[in-house]
Formats: sequence, structure tokens, C-alpha cells
Amino acid sequence: MLNPNIEMLENLISAAVSTRYKEVPPTEEEFLTLAQSMRATLSTLPVTDEEFAEILVRLRASIVIQMDVGVYINDRNTPHKSWLPSRRADLDFFFWNRYKKYLEEIKHWNPRVTATLDKVSDEIVDLLGDPQSKEPFQRRGLVLGDVQSGKTANYTAISNKAADTGYRIIIVLAGMMENLRQQTQSRLDAEFSGRKSEYYLDPKAEQGIKNQPVGVGRYGVQKRIAAFTSVTKDFDINVLKSNDLNLQSVSDPIVLVVKKNKRILNNLIKWLSNSRDNTTGKIMLPMLLIDDEADNASVNTKSEDDSPAAINACIRQLLHEFNQASYLGITATPFANIFINPETEDEMIGDDLFPRDFIYSLAPPTNYIGADKIFGDATEKFSDVLIPLRREEMDLFFPFTHKKTLEVDALPPSMYEAIAYFLLFNAIRDLRGDYTEHRSMMIHVSRFTDVQNRIAEAVNEWLVQVKSDVQNYAALDDEKREQIASLRYLHKVWMKHQLEKISKTNWDDICSNYLNRAIAPIAVRAVNQRTGATSLDYFNHKEDGLRVIAVGGNSLSRGLTLEGLGVSYFYRKSQMYDTLLQMGRWFGYRPNYEDLFRIWMAEEAIDWYGYITRAANELKDEIAKMKLANQTPMEFGLKVRQDPNSLIATARNKMRSATQVSRPVTVSGKLLETPKLKANPEILKANEAAFKEFVDHLGSAGTRDFSVKPYYWRGVNKELVVQLLLDFETHPWHLAFQGRALAEYIDEKMDNETWDVALITDGEGSEYGPGLKCGSEVLPIKATERRSVIADDKMIRISGTKVKVGSGGCTRVGLTKEQIETARKRFKEQNGDKHMSDSAYLIRERSPLLMLHIIETDLDKVESTNREVPPYLFALGVGFPDTGAGIRTANYMVNMVELKNWMDPDEEEDE
Repeated sequence: MLNPNIEMLENLISAAVSTRYKEVPPTEEEFLTLAQSMRATLSTLPVTDEEFAEILVRLRASIVIQMDVGVYINDRNTPHKSWLPSRRADLDFFFWNRYKKYLEEIKHWNPRVTATLDKVSDEIVDLLGDPQSKEPFQRRGLVLGDVQSGKTANYTAISNKAADTGYRIIIVLAGMMENLRQQTQSRLDAEFSGRKSEYYLDPKAEQGIKNQPVGVGRYGVQKRIAAFTSVTKDFDINVLKSNDLNLQSVSDPIVLVVKKNKRILNNLIKWLSNSRDNTTGKIMLPMLLIDDEADNASVNTKSEDDSPAAINACIRQLLHEFNQASYLGITATPFANIFINPETEDEMIGDDLFPRDFIYSLAPPTNYIGADKIFGDATEKFSDVLIPLRREEMDLFFPFTHKKTLEVDALPPSMYEAIAYFLLFNAIRDLRGDYTEHRSMMIHVSRFTDVQNRIAEAVNEWLVQVKSDVQNYAALDDEKREQIASLRYLHKVWMKHQLEKISKTNWDDICSNYLNRAIAPIAVRAVNQRTGATSLDYFNHKEDGLRVIAVGGNSLSRGLTLEGLGVSYFYRKSQMYDTLLQMGRWFGYRPNYEDLFRIWMAEEAIDWYGYITRAANELKDEIAKMKLANQTPMEFGLKVRQDPNSLIATARNKMRSATQVSRPVTVSGKLLETPKLKANPEILKANEAAFKEFVDHLGSAGTRDFSVKPYYWRGVNKELVVQLLLDFETHPWHLAFQGRALAEYIDEKMDNETWDVALITDGEGSEYGPGLKCGSEVLPIKATERRSVIADDKMIRISGTKVKVGSGGCTRVGLTKEQIETARKRFKEQNGDKHMSDSAYLIRERSPLLMLHIIETDLDKVESTNREVPPYLFALGVGFPDTGAGIRTANYMVNMVELKNWMDPDEEEDE
């Protein structure tokens, strides 16, 4: 049995460290001295040396965490004035103080992180309307965070402070599925209202149980929050009637956690309207509405109750029921629907939910493992995390286009490996003393509920057999153990993933002392619309930790937090890669197991994650720049709409209409490349001819700069570049590069600027024998660029570098040392220590840049269904310098009919 003293001693040491070292974390020596003296003092809480060592490991990890404040842009032309600092002295921050205490003592947040959360939530609350003012207000704001990075803790802090400052009604819109709503409600019960909502709203429950404190409630009940929804029930007029509850009968702040569903929202509006003031026709209580996952009313939904148009109409109506209302959207992607969806810029700005007052970009804490660390440019530490799934294998079991009738006779070998890894993961976590922590594995390979249920059955069948073998044979000696197939298999996976090195123990120790107890409680659950959240009852396993393999589709991947997620197995044809970011359940915190978590995922998706991560980061970096330039949320909205990568989201949202979409796109400060080509031999030959003809003309059209190695020309006239872009054909699915639109832009909107041209010949590839004719000479090409290439009958993907053609930082070419230094300095001033992007070198002092790439094909024979790919491919990169003010746009067109050949709008929805 787990020693109950461990948690008590850990909490007491944590509280002591927090109290004594508020500003600066303790040194290792100070930390050890304090922990050991407390262990000696608290001899009534005995723990073994091993248990004490584990306590120290966990506390060490939380002590060093830091978090920066975020950065925001706001519209300074509104009558809104800062109000919180001047009223601070007269306010009793009762709710915030008990939440802060709860975070420090129960969640082991260190005081430097809670101090930052205090500051961030102060800044955001100050941007909301002042609930004590006499004037009516309607405020609109957006908080931009990272997936699973603690946005909920943030808006929980905001809710606590809103209640402290005088907001009387707080409505949280929590996703579109009941399981998400229940998860949010149970969290707010513990971290905001401090009472179990299911008892509070049960008219038959005794008074003692109704008010029994949980979570923050244990830190004081002098003031109360009334919950008008519960873990068991979304908003329901009858429940409130049976408890005699209405806005007039309760003087405490009220919280409601509601699903995004038209019927439920309309019922809420109807009930609220009974409290309108006779004179103003409005409800005269200040209200805060928090729209969690503001992006998650799926745009192509077939159900009217879930359509964004219907839901947003309800939200607007809800806000206007109140004389004073603040709306706070929460999103994990800058490509948010509020920017992307409207047909026109005017329509976007005119939308009543547009965050015209402020946009706040959060900085995640240092222990957050997000897209950047896993898929970004600097991923050394997590290089073992990603394990590519091969299409060749997966097509035999779960082809991308399977139907709901698909029989599941067997599972892919890679899935068995991932499950076996999860079993070993559990044993190592037990070895590390994390007995009561939840552990989850996610399997997401189909959008069909029927198929998910069949997979869950097959996984369970295999698991039952392995559990039985482990129970009967794991403790035997090595020779006998190796005769049992499942134990032999687990051993093989143990060796393959070098778990002895990671766990610092041997296979015999794991088998004899940990394996059986670690895997016996593991359950397999299907999680989808039919099963709801009940299948993931983390709440009822607080004491012992739930160990679960969750099999599901979108409800698993959108918004639902999988506690202690250690292994993910993800294979979906989500051509709509902006939605991939929201599906990143594997982002988050991995205390004491960041060296153990693994993700099995399609190779193509790994590439796309890298690409979309870069695109999202560049937009987030813009917020810091825009703050310095006093720019407004409206200008940020335009920036997102005009980002070349926003076209992916636009296309998805317009899939059900066959219209042609025309969009202005900002190209200044961008490097646009051609990583996707059409797999048509004639087109590839034509591209090669256009490429070679262009180089031939460079002999007379430009001036060769011999100081830049190997080949660089300056002063090339734009007509030549325009012609190349018109002649060079790329695949329509890479929406960010549209040669025709770029050619028109250069021709019509760029003055007679001349171009720099770089021919890249310093890659890892072999020599290009024929060389390239340039005027009267032939340029030898000593080294081409070798890239992994995947091809099917329609598309060739130069994919080995995360949907890029050039290597990182390739845009430095042609700059002087001083210019490179200037670019680095500028980037650092605005973005701190972040990884420098290609666009950072596209400084306004330089000429526009055309990069010519000769790619040596390294064909991935396993993933490619088309082997007829030429040994060399020709690709382009077009870099437009940052023009600073006066942003000019190219006019991109998206032909929806053509795009439908490449993607299926129904892929988005689970069935």
C-alpha cells in the first residue's frame, strides 16, 4: 500500500520552500537542508529513504519552473480606462487568495509562477469592463495560449478575480461535447466554487453535504460561489426551479458551465430574460462570458444546433441581455475562426464577437512541452519522442478512406508495440514512485464510432492475455520467462526503446517487482459520442490514479484533457492541418516522465506539424512587434487573414460550397517555397526547362557577385522572375505558394525593384553532372540538396524537412556579416531567445530574393506508391523583404472544385 505520509510530508516541505523562497529559488544546498530538517522535525510522518528521494525529485522539478508575463495589444481609442490598480487597495481578493493557496499547496506551483499568474490575470481583468462602474459596457477580448498549456488555470484565475472585483454572473462555454463540459465543471468546482456542484443542485441532498468544501473550499467558506450547473447536469431550468434558484434569490456570484449548443443557450437566454430590469430592458448585473476553445464550433457541421452561425448568434444575444458584459474568447491557434471565417475584412471587423478591445498572448511556463519542443526547429531534447507510422503498414489495417463497416480482425504491429510500450511505461512510473498519478494512452485511427469500439475490443482481448501471462510467469527466472510469447515480446520492446538506460534498472527487476502490479489496473475504454466522458472517470480515481487506454476520434482529440498522457497513437488523414494543432493532446506537462512519453504518428503529419508550428509562431511573434508599434487587434486580425497559411483554414471552412475564394495575402517578410509538386512527368519536365532557361538568361540579365559563394547574382530585372513564376507549376494543395498570384503581384505592385538570385549548391547531395548553362559558360554543380521525397500518383512531396525546401536559415545568403548581425539583434529584441525564423533575415534593407534549388531525390520507397520520380527535382523559394509600413498584398485564388479532389470535408466529423 502507498504510504499516506508521503503526500502530507511533500505538501509541508513544498509550502515551507514556497514561504521562504518567494523571489529567488533556493540553491540545491538550501533546498536539501530545509527538506532534511523538516523530515527530522516531522518524525510523526515517517517515510523510507527511497520515498524521501522521490519526494525530492518531484519538488526539485517544480521549484525551477518559471513563467513570463504575456504580451497584449489593445485599442486605445475606446473610452475604456484602466480601473483595477486604483481600486486594488479597497478590494478583498478572497477568491483569488484561496485559489493561489490551493495552487501552491496542492498543485505545488512555486510562488514565482503564481506571482506571474497574479500579474497576467490582473492585466486581463483590468482590460475587461469595470463591474462597479455606473456606465453600461460591452467589452470583447481574446486570450491566445498554447494547446494544453494551462489556459484553464488562467481563466480560472480570471474568474476568481472577476468574482472578487464585483462580477455577479460568470458563464463558461466549454466545448461542444458533454464530456468536455463535465471536465470543465468538475475543475471549476474544485478551483473556483469550492463545492461539489452535483450535491449543491440536488434538492434532496442534506445541507451538510450541499456545502461540503472541496478544493479551494477547504481554504475558506466565508464567501461563496453559487454553481447553477453541475457535473451531472448542463443548464436546466427545472433543476433551478426545484431549488428555488434565480438571479434575485442569490446574492453570491453565480457560475454556469454550459455546452455550445443552440437549444441549451436559447433556454439559458429565456430564463435570464425573466430578470430584465423594467426600465432599461436589460439585466442590471455585470456578467463575464468566457468562451473556452473559442474556435471549436466546427464550421462544416451538419447539425443546426452545433453550427457556428447559430451558436454565435446565441452568444451575441446572451451578451446583449446584460447592461454590462465582457466577452473573453480563449483559443490555442492564431488561425482562429473569428479572423478566418468572415467573407470580407469589413464583415470580420463588424462581427460583434470580434476581440476589438484586446488580444492577450500568454507565455507558457518553462516546463511546458509544446509543438515547439516536439516539432519545432530546436528539438534535440525530444528527438526520440516521435515514431513515424508507415503508410505501407497502416493501409493493410486502417486505410485512410475506410468506412464504418471496416472489420478489425487484427491490429497493426506498430500498435501492439505502442501498447506494449505503455505497459512498460506504467512499470517505470511505479518504479519512480508515481503510484497515484493518472496514466493514459490514446489511440486515434478512425472517425467512426463503430470502428473505434471494435479496436477497443481487439486491444482489450490482447491486453487480457498479456496480463494473465505476466501474472503467471513474470516472476519466473529469465529462461522460463523467455519461453512465454507475450513476455518475450515485452522484453523485445524494452530493449528496442532502451528502457534500461532510461529507467536505470534491469529487465529482471521490472518483471519480478513491478510489471504485474503496474499493468493489472489498466482498462481499455472507447471514448466517443456514445460513451461520453463517463468512460474517463479520472475524478473517481483521485486516490489510486486511473490507468487507461482510450480509443476514440475527435472527441478524444479536441479539448478533452487526457491526464498523464504517456503514449499517443495517431493516424488520421486530416488534410486540414490547422485542426491538427488543436488535436495535439500530447502537448502539456510531463512531470517526472518527460523522458518517457512517445508519439506514434503518420510521417506526413509530423512534417505538417513542423510547418504549422512555424506559421503559428510567426503570427504570435507579430503581437510583440505590434505592441511596440501601438497597433490594434483589428490590425492583427487582418494580419492573420492575410497570412499565406490561413488559406488552409479558409479552404476548410468553405469546403461545402463550390465557390472560388479570393483572398488578399501578405507576402512581405515571407519566404514562400514549392515543397509540393504535381506528379506529372510532362509538368516536371516543363518546370526543369523553365528553371534552366532562367539560369541561362542570368548570364546577361544580372551581375554575378563573386564575393558570395558559390553562385549569386544581383540586379536581375523582375520580368525574368515573373516569367519563371508563371511557367513553374506547383501542386494546388500547397496553398501558401501560388506562382500566378505572386507573378501578378511582382508585376503590378512592386516598383522596378531588381532581384537577387541565389543558386544553392552546398547541400548534402551528389554532384549534378550536366551542370547548368549560364550564358556562354556552364556552371558546375558540385553538390545538390538531398531531400526525402514521398510520391503518389498525384503529388510529389519534398518532405524530409517539415514541408520546407531550403535548410533552416537559408535566407541569410547574400547578406553581409553586419546585416546578419542586425537581423539577429532585431529578432532577439522582439522575440527573446526563440529560434530564428527564415523570415527574420528578409530585412527591409535587402532586395527581394529568388532561391533556386536542385533537389536530389531520396525516395521513401515504403511510403511512396509512385516510384517513377526523376533523380533530380527543381524547386524554388521566393523571399520578399519586410516592407515595414504600408503592407501590400497579393491576390490568391482558391478553386474549391479543384481542391475537393484532394480533401474530403466529411473527414472532419466523427460518425
